[in-house]
Amino acid sequence: MEEIKIIEIWKFISFDDLWTNCDTSKLDEISPSWFRRKDELEKTSSEYAEFMERLKRQHAIETGIVERMYDISKGVTETLIEKGFAETLVSHGDYSDNITKDQLMNHLRDHLTAVDFVFDYVKNNRPLTVGFIKDLHQVVTAHQDFAEGRDQFGNKHNIPLIKGEFKERENNPSRQDGNDKITFRYCPPLHVAAEMDNLISIYEDLLQRNIHPLIIAAWFHHAFSIIHPFQDGNGRLARLLASLIFIKNLAFSL
Repeated sequence: MEEIKIIEIWKFISFDDLWTNCDTSKLDEISPSWFRRKDELEKTSSEYAEFMERLKRQHAIETGIVERMYDISKGVTETLIEKGFAETLVSHGDYSDNITKDQLMNHLRDHLTAVDFVFDYVKNNRPLTVGFIKDLHQVVTAHQDFAEGRDQFGNKHNIPLIKGEFKERENNPSRQDGNDKITFRYCPPLHVAAEMDNLISIYEDLLQRNIHPLIIAAWFHHAFSIIHPFQDGNGRLARLLASLIFIKNLAFSL
């Protein structure tokens, strides 16, 4: 007989000072070398711009793979990173069959637009707000109209994706573990808005306390993920926001 196990992922978020014991020494050791290299690249503006565009494309591709939205062959991945997101560079068989070429290219381009949105935020030194996070969600899901849901019998079905707004239904994933079914519970919709406000408040406090940017970015990714505020796209948002925090604050901490 199947047993249903519930694992409570969410509890009201907080920052435990145990986080401050994380070892950041390896990053601290290599950061000065990276910033020296960055200064050298910027002297040749075209070389630096090309490097950054490749880095953005790599982030877009890898995020979709990590989130199991698709898979792409290594050779095509390298070509897309090097040359850009052109449909002519992708042929049938170069990517997983759970997605069409149009869907793949739309996901890649939407995520690249979202990465540019993040870099503009950093460049303009905008404050991190709930409104910005909602706007970022709308950008990254621009061509996604549905999220996967399950009914009380476990049957999959598509539900309309609300873009740029918090979830209205619970989004608790389940997986089979032998004869048991395990369900992971995230923050219920009722508490999402308050938890997101708390997330921003704690983030601002950590900045005031001069907590290391790597620790802030890691904690923020963790806290955002256990809230899981949107119906879908939370993994993509978590990676973008952690990158944003890290990029924005690292240079000012050295």
